[in-house]
Amino acid sequence: MTRFLVRLYPTRWQARYGDEFEALLEERPLGPFDVADIVLSAIDARIRPHGSAAANDHTRGVLMTLRIGGAAAVVGGVLWLVSLAGASVIQGPDGQPWQALFILALAALLVAMIGLSADPGRQQPGLVWAAVAIPIVGAAISAVGMLGMAVVGDAPFLLGASPWEIWILGTIAMIIGSGLFALASLRARGVSRAGAILLVIGAVAALPLLFGVAYSDGPGDAGSIIALLGIVAFAGGWVWLGISAIRTDRSGGLAQREALP
Repeated sequence: MTRFLVRLYPTRWQARYGDEFEALLEERPLGPFDVADIVLSAIDARIRPHGSAAANDHTRGVLMTLRIGGAAAVVGGVLWLVSLAGASVIQGPDGQPWQALFILALAALLVAMIGLSADPGRQQPGLVWAAVAIPIVGAAISAVGMLGMAVVGDAPFLLGASPWEIWILGTIAMIIGSGLFALASLRARGVSRAGAILLVIGAVAALPLLFGVAYSDGPGDAGSIIALLGIVAFAGGWVWLGISAIRTDRSGGLAQREALP
């Protein structure tokens, strides 16, 4: 993995910094954030081979990744809530606007997990990689389910399962992955402890609704209300994490500017 990442850089950069950079990468476990940051830095080095970022300064790439992750968390949390609200109100076999919003929410939350996994990814690499891998699989499953809704409606679509059931399975994977990410962030003291706690609470409370067990006594029972509040808390947790990351990014950028001679 480390050798592959080094080879993403231009040949001249590799000749000058490659061995040292590879040794540095091998000193610690790499999380999703590190991989994304290195890829962004390598792209920048190829676009601007004579710029300062092309040499050995990855600070700008780190801030860029954190900024993108924070914005994606805010957008993903909002779109997640709006899309699920739309799914509960607009019910039909095809062409619903909430489906497109849900796909965008999944993509944004995946970007957020990668962008916000700097410290958690280095301290809890296995947990963070699982937190990213599970939602990637879930997003693919959800996309298949939404495709089925557009093509066959509520009819059996894949292995006897309806498109709705397939979509629910992918959504559950996203929530589980988000919960794992929040746990890793808590253990690593990430950008926002409060946001991570809210995300864990939301994930745990929302799962019963998606598994179909919350409506045992009708849509107005306590279990359903808790599950619906869990969905709101899940979205709120991501928004909170995103805002905290953006604030951290701004503070870091200000501190760097003040340190310049």
